[in-house]
Amino acid sequence: MTRPAAPPPGYAPAPAGPSPLGVFFGRVARGDWAGSVKAALWPTGLIVGLAVALAIPSYGQGDDPAVGWSDRLRIALAMLLQAFGGGFDVRAVSPGGMNTGGYGGASDYGDTYGDFDPGGQGQMSLSLVPLTVTVLWIGALIIGARAVRRQGGGLDAAVRVSAVAAAAVLVLGLYAQPEIEDLSIHASPVLATLGAFALSLVTAGAVLQRDVAAAWLARRPGTLSLVRACGTAVRALGAVLLLCGLVGYITFAAQDGVSGEAMLIALPLLPNIALMVLSVSWGGSVEYDVRGRADLIGSGTDHGAFGLGELSDAANDWALVGALATGLVSALVVGVLAARRSADRREQVTVGGVFLVAYLVLTGMSGLSMEYTGSVAEFTGTGDLEFAPSVADALLFGLLWVGGAVLVAPYLARMTGSGGGSPAVPSPYGPQPGPYGAVPGQYTPPPTPGAYTPPPTPGAYTPPPGTAPGPQGPQPGRDHYPGPDGPRAH
Repeated sequence: MTRPAAPPPGYAPAPAGPSPLGVFFGRVARGDWAGSVKAALWPTGLIVGLAVALAIPSYGQGDDPAVGWSDRLRIALAMLLQAFGGGFDVRAVSPGGMNTGGYGGASDYGDTYGDFDPGGQGQMSLSLVPLTVTVLWIGALIIGARAVRRQGGGLDAAVRVSAVAAAAVLVLGLYAQPEIEDLSIHASPVLATLGAFALSLVTAGAVLQRDVAAAWLARRPGTLSLVRACGTAVRALGAVLLLCGLVGYITFAAQDGVSGEAMLIALPLLPNIALMVLSVSWGGSVEYDVRGRADLIGSGTDHGAFGLGELSDAANDWALVGALATGLVSALVVGVLAARRSADRREQVTVGGVFLVAYLVLTGMSGLSMEYTGSVAEFTGTGDLEFAPSVADALLFGLLWVGGAVLVAPYLARMTGSGGGSPAVPSPYGPQPGPYGAVPGQYTPPPTPGAYTPPPTPGAYTPPPGTAPGPQGPQPGRDHYPGPDGPRAH
């Protein structure tokens, strides 16, 4: 009796291949890093150039400045990196606290400051987002990303460009932390790096994946309409902020006692100034809140606002008229762009809604806030200060102005002869109606070519034209006229 043969050995499982994520990061690592570095040089050079320009003036220090050019450069970098979420903290590094300067019972302020720790260190945190830097960073990154796209870069190239740009911000943030006498400045470089990476990834990805996104959106008309509305809202917001920024900057430069150094510092804050001008022009207010106690501002709390009424009292009625005219023109810009670049009323309303949301977000980011505790330089106290446009007023008056502009501007555009929405985007599902119900002409197919007639076979019988063959068919050797079985002649 023979034993059964052993079964054939099973096949070993094939080794698992790399995951899609692993393949993607492999392409990132093996890609063109030289081109990514060139693309990241645009925004990095922009930041360095702005910092150098801000560090050139001595800011009234005279011929023997206590803060040299290199320290001013590092301070300017720390201020500019707040555009990506970085911080600006000033700390006292020498021992001694609130009472080292003589703030005790013998102080002019009595016993107010006797409760502070005499051995504590002071700290002051300043939060001010220079939106000009954020906008210019995005623009410079778009220029660099377009060069990468011409070389065939994809989403992996966007990751490389973002990584290089974020690494440059990290290096600048580590450098932007000087120590001047008994003060040290901290710029929160890690937070600035993360913010720069996220902003760069979104911007570079949008540029490099533009064709892919366009093909994807072409199959989704609803999403395409939303994206087009967002683009129109961004255009309108840029135009409005440019107008209000010019008005605010010219008004600031015309004030008495404004130096060239102050005008230079105001340049990175142009969108911030524009948002304040727009808020006041639309009927809102710019508010300030002070809480705490300090040697410069006293103790307790203080709240105030600056609106159209305060503008009329501080200047004259013509300033009030100019502010209202600025608000009216800004609203009409939004409405006219929405009317001219939208396919239908629904898209116009979407443009107004996106504009309002973006305006509220930027308004919340445009203010200045400061927290202080202890003794920093000549500033002593504890508390916080905030100076910013009112978001609640921006929401209320923004709804009124933007809603009215979206409602009225299409009729104004028609009256001036410049109305009409943008042409409908071709759809793979057939012709779509125009923006105001106009239906384009129907597609007429080309004429169908005639049926194919095979060439005659040699030796075969070919009936003369116009003669129908008999039911039996022609026979070789017989006459070509129909026989008795064929059709009768008429």
